[in-house]
Amino acid sequence: MYKAVLEAGKKVFEPAEYIEFESAGRCLVLGDTVSLNAVLPQLASLELYCFSTDDTPVDADESVTIIKQPPSSLTGWLGDFKATFSDHELTVDLVLDLSPQPKITTVVPPLGYFAPGEDKQALVEALQQLPDLVGVFDKPKFFNYNADICAHGRRGVKGCTNCIDACPAGAVESSGWDLINVNPSLCQGCGSCTVVCPSGAISYALPTLDISINRFREMLQSYFEQSSDAPQLLIHDESRAQTLLEAYDWALADNVVPFSVEEIGALGMPFWLTALAYGVGRVHVWDAGSHDDHDWQEVQAKIEETNTIVASLGFGHDRLQYLDYKDFESVQKALSQTVTNMPITAAKYAGVDDKRRMTSMALTHLHQHAPQKVTEVKLTTEAAFGEIEVDKQACTLCMSCVSVCPVGAVVDGVDKPQLNFIEDLCVQCGICDTACPEDAITLSPRYLFEREQARQKRILNEEAIFHCIGCHKPFATQKMIDTMMEKLSGHHMFQGAALERLKMCEDCRVKAMFKDS
Repeated sequence: MYKAVLEAGKKVFEPAEYIEFESAGRCLVLGDTVSLNAVLPQLASLELYCFSTDDTPVDADESVTIIKQPPSSLTGWLGDFKATFSDHELTVDLVLDLSPQPKITTVVPPLGYFAPGEDKQALVEALQQLPDLVGVFDKPKFFNYNADICAHGRRGVKGCTNCIDACPAGAVESSGWDLINVNPSLCQGCGSCTVVCPSGAISYALPTLDISINRFREMLQSYFEQSSDAPQLLIHDESRAQTLLEAYDWALADNVVPFSVEEIGALGMPFWLTALAYGVGRVHVWDAGSHDDHDWQEVQAKIEETNTIVASLGFGHDRLQYLDYKDFESVQKALSQTVTNMPITAAKYAGVDDKRRMTSMALTHLHQHAPQKVTEVKLTTEAAFGEIEVDKQACTLCMSCVSVCPVGAVVDGVDKPQLNFIEDLCVQCGICDTACPEDAITLSPRYLFEREQARQKRILNEEAIFHCIGCHKPFATQKMIDTMMEKLSGHHMFQGAALERLKMCEDCRVKAMFKDS
């Protein structure tokens, strides 16, 4: 059966954009003299620059440039590494770092940088690859970024840093303003940033979410034409996992639907929930060990969060599983477990390239068929859904939160002194909490299954209007005036008439100042 299902999902995805690297073979080699003497002959085809970490002379001919000073910093990627020294900067294409402590310490090193450490096999592989890294190379641009819905910051107030914290390659950084900057030359497409982004501002581009969902939809249609059993979805990467599946001739149970992706981090909660809504009995995400330098903690955390939501509806606690197996036999055993059908009518809707919308559509469908009719589920602090709670005694309706909310979840009352909230839009970025001068806002992560209720604007706080004592024009709230009067009553500059002017609108205040002068 799997062959027909695989054929239904057989697609070729062309990246929308490629990132180009050009290497002329200039290679910087760092390490002690013994190590340098051992590797330099094997790199003779490259233009070599080397620095020895000890005082022993390096056994090299005149074609090798000996550098006397240690580099103070090393940054870059294939074709554009910058090594900074005390009196100059050197640009090279490749780096072999044999130092005890690598100069570049990101979990996932940049392309063209090799730091094998004590791993002899890694050194052998590096020496084999380096001479071949001369010429022009390209790789896909793995991500799309929509700055309009990014919750990283607003008006200098910092908010979400999920993508920066999650990126193992150091490719994501704050732009210095309110947005992020993703370096496509450093990005290696693991997808961790897209899994944790609350708004969908950064998304996987190879392929996009809608293409993945619609491809899987076609595969399931083919499956259900041949079987009524609950299918299991096996999400696997196109590297080691794919190789193992092919080596074992796809020896999977008949109810398993294998689904290949560039990286297992390319798909997250919207895809998993949609799969369950389509009638999948269990979703497995298989880490086959294609990348020893990545632990996929973000993917595992989101699996746990998704299981919490699904379990709250009465569908069980193990609908999603993370398979950390490097051998095929263990995967086979995990997939041999009994799987109960989802007690639902399979959803028919197609995929769209909108993370939050797909999540909402899937959960709405699951909620309609849920064994347990709950109205909400409490989530962890890392969740992308929830409400905010406002301390009405502390809130002065200054609207600082409104001015910084990046998604329009917190809104004013237009001509009324009100603070309103639309839960469906809130991504729990925390910018409103940070911006609040009265510390009156608390984040409350949850998922509200009644989406019509979540989409409704609701009042969080409102106050009586204060009218100017001069012209009676409404210009502030009673609480704001009371707070100012209380805080400034003991100040030497706000005594008598000066204090009373705080109760006036700006026009009357100016008139009163000239009258009193």
